[in-house]
Amino acid sequence: RHGLLPSMIETTTLIYAAGFLGMLFGIPPCLRLLGREDEGRHYGVLLVIPGFAALMYLLMTLGIGEMAFQGYDVPITRYIDWLVTTPVLVGYAAYVAGMGRGAVWGLAGADALMILFGTAALALSPPTQWMAFALSAFCHLALLVALYGPVRQAALDRLPARRRLARLLINHVGLLWIAYPIVWVFGPGLQVVSSVGIAVMITYMDVVAKVPYVYFVYRASETMAEEAASETATAPAGPEEAVALSP
Repeated sequence: RHGLLPSMIETTTLIYAAGFLGMLFGIPPCLRLLGREDEGRHYGVLLVIPGFAALMYLLMTLGIGEMAFQGYDVPITRYIDWLVTTPVLVGYAAYVAGMGRGAVWGLAGADALMILFGTAALALSPPTQWMAFALSAFCHLALLVALYGPVRQAALDRLPARRRLARLLINHVGLLWIAYPIVWVFGPGLQVVSSVGIAVMITYMDVVAKVPYVYFVYRASETMAEEAASETATAPAGPEEAVALSP
């Protein structure tokens, strides 16, 4: 009777269920951040990261959206997850670093293109497949150049706590994401690794990429608020304030 259990429950189902449970751990810090008065409207977008990812992993667990591409069983919901959540990961890091709205949206757009080209590479056949992968890799490289160039440079002008958080988010996104194209090459690309192996690696990387990210922001949020309040209190009075304070 016990031997029937593995045959009843697919391995990938267990993997995606673990991913779903892992993403749930990222929701509590996002909800706590919503209760903060300081820049609460900006913290709200972080809930998309673990919340939407958890929803997509739940659909994967239920087998919804799974498609066969070149011999691989791939949940298309994984790519929908990335199309929604990864621009937030990149854009929020740029926001913390002090980049303008145009730059934040530009980085988010480049990230979305990276995901779209990567999805096309999955669906196409060689050699077109590798052309789409090259375009996705180019967008990825452009993101890394931007993160470690102007975004990191902009963070130098922020208050210490915000500067540290920006660097942490940049490194967390930049370094961890290097593994994704490598996994793709040895998975759908060269088909050296099985679809189950790919599911294990990507699920692990997804949880590590998203859940600690929101905890980093939550841990730094109080210090950033204190520094911002202190900076405002010690700022020199403007002309109107000076008139109001004069006898």
